[in-house]
Amino acid sequence: MDNTRNINILRGANLIALIATLVMNGLSNSGIFPTTITELGNGRPIFFLPEAYVFAIWGVIYTLLIGFSIYQFRPVAIKNGSVAKVGWWFVVSCLANMAWLTLFLFDLVWLSTVAMLVILFALGKIYTRLEIGHRQVDWQENWAVLIPFSVYLGWISVATVANFTAALYESGSVTNFLGIGSDIWAVVMMAIAGVLGLAMLIRRSDIAYALVIVWALIGINLRSFDTELYQVLAGLNADWVNTGAFVVAIIVSVGIMIRVGVTLQSSFKTTR
Repeated sequence: MDNTRNINILRGANLIALIATLVMNGLSNSGIFPTTITELGNGRPIFFLPEAYVFAIWGVIYTLLIGFSIYQFRPVAIKNGSVAKVGWWFVVSCLANMAWLTLFLFDLVWLSTVAMLVILFALGKIYTRLEIGHRQVDWQENWAVLIPFSVYLGWISVATVANFTAALYESGSVTNFLGIGSDIWAVVMMAIAGVLGLAMLIRRSDIAYALVIVWALIGINLRSFDTELYQVLAGLNADWVNTGAFVVAIIVSVGIMIRVGVTLQSSFKTTR
C-alpha cells in the first residue's frame, strides 16, 4: 500500500512539474521579463549556435514529455518499472529547467550554466536508470518513455555547450579561450558532440539521441556568420565552423544509417 501511495505521489509530482515548466516557458515569451530567450541567444557572436529554426525542437521535446506524463498513469508503466526508474529525477530536471529560464532571462549566464548542468545530470541519471539500449521494451514504452528522454538528453548535451560558450563570452573570452580561437573551439566541441552521437549508436543503439546531434550540427552549418553581429570575429575562420559542422553531421548520419540497417536486418532474421 505504501509503495502504491509513493508511486501515485511521484506520478502526480511529475505531471505538476511538467505543467509548471510549460507555464514557465509560456511566460518567458509573454513580455513580463526584460527580454526573451531568442533575443538573448541571438545577441552574442557565438560560433556554437544553430539557426533559430533548430530551437523548434523544444516543441518536439515537450510533446514527447506530455506523452510520457500521460503514459505514466497507465498500470503498465508501474508493471514495467518505468515510473520507478525515472524516479524523482524528472522533477529535478523540471525544477532546474525553470531555474535556467529565470536565470538566463535575467542574463545571469554563469548561474544559468550551473542550472543547465543540473538538467544534464538529472537526465543522465534517468537515461542510465532506464537502461536505454540495454533492455528490450515494447513499442509503447519505447515511444512514451525511452525516446522522449533520449531526445531531451541529446538536446541538453548540445545546449550545455552553447550555454557554456555564452558564459565564456560574458567573461571576456570573445575570440579565444586558453589561447585557442573560438572557431577552433567550436570545431572541437562539434567533434565531441559527434563522438557522443556515435558512442550512443554503438553502445546503446540510440538513434534518437544521434538524430538530435545531427539536427543541431546542420543548424550550425546553415548559420550565416557574415553579419554585423559577428564582425568582432571577422579575424577568425567561420568557414571552418560551417564545414566542420557539415562533416561531423555527415559522419554521424552515416552511423545512423548503418545502425538502422543492422536493426532492420536483425528484425528480418528474427521474423523468419
